[in-house]
Amino acid sequence: MEELNQLIKLIDKHKRSNPYLGYLNISIGNNLHEPLIKYVQSFGKKVLFCTGNTAMRNLGFIKKYNALFNKYKFDVHHYDNIFPNPTLKQMQEGIFFAKKIKPDFIFALGGGSVIDTAKAISVGMYGNVWDFVEKKANIHHSIPIVASSTTSGTGSQVTPYAVITNTDTLEKKTLKHPLLIPKLSIADVSITRFAPKYIVATTGFDVLCHAVEVYTREDCSETAEEFAKNALMLVRKHLVRSYNNKGVKHKLGMIYADFYAGIALALVGTHAPHAIAHPISARFPLINHGQALAYIMADTIQTQKEKKNDALNKKFIKISQLLGGNGDIVKTIRNYTKSLELNRKLADFSAHDAELVIKDTLGYRRESIRKSPVNLSEEDIASIVYNSLLTSKNG
Repeated sequence: MEELNQLIKLIDKHKRSNPYLGYLNISIGNNLHEPLIKYVQSFGKKVLFCTGNTAMRNLGFIKKYNALFNKYKFDVHHYDNIFPNPTLKQMQEGIFFAKKIKPDFIFALGGGSVIDTAKAISVGMYGNVWDFVEKKANIHHSIPIVASSTTSGTGSQVTPYAVITNTDTLEKKTLKHPLLIPKLSIADVSITRFAPKYIVATTGFDVLCHAVEVYTREDCSETAEEFAKNALMLVRKHLVRSYNNKGVKHKLGMIYADFYAGIALALVGTHAPHAIAHPISARFPLINHGQALAYIMADTIQTQKEKKNDALNKKFIKISQLLGGNGDIVKTIRNYTKSLELNRKLADFSAHDAELVIKDTLGYRRESIRKSPVNLSEEDIASIVYNSLLTSKNG
């Protein structure tokens, strides 16, 4: 409870100068299932219940929530055709399903893929989602979303973003609008503690990257920096221990790290590492997003360090120290990928594949590359991709 009070206190401290923070409604704890279902009655009685189709079912949580929905007389419609790196086509299927039932609200129980799909459905009821992504149409309406994150995590439960892969254009882009912020953002450690080790590692590394990228953005505000620092300190204390199954305390610690980093992300955004990682998983969807980041993060930072920007390199030293390192940020990042067993080789990845990732990064992700705190040339991007994806430099 003390940790939650500290988080809410920090949100309240900056709410007046950051309107986004006023949208947040957060609940974090243990065994929140029934109190949560009681609370969401205020959103209406017809609910679209979005989940993945494996983990939550196997763990019994879909059965548990369906029983609670029935106990409190909800008209519940379950949609589970959701997979990692969700595609536009999959989201359109969800929108078609939702239009038939016309729900009062959406309850998303899952990781970033489930929550992002719920967000796309929420606004897709009122227009073409890809037109919204491409800003060919404006978002005016949405269905309320309740997001219970089962990983720690992508931060999607507190952001105005949804990441969508268009398999026709092979682009992975971000939908952004305040109406995508869930009306209630939940994390229940009685659920997150069951996440498989690889998911703990990859989503935890995503948290780390969110905080590092926000902190090093040139336009990082004092508010965003404060949230990012809190995330980094929590990652230091809890990520590797959570990965090694050291108890609920560390699982809960990573929930808070995810919330702090997610809020920082919503305030500022990411830059080069995410700009390179998204094209990787867009073209190769079996590559987990956090794993893609683990492949390229250290090499990206090394390239940025070599630009000899004093202000940035001071930040890198500070970040390394916040993460428990000695000031060498590249070594610190490599130590994390090794401790989380993400320092693996990328099999069957060719020079042609690398060229495609470079092309996409310099194409539809160019604006994100421009957010890098130092200028990265086409040669720099090519070097990062070749060094990190075609050689074994992650260990």
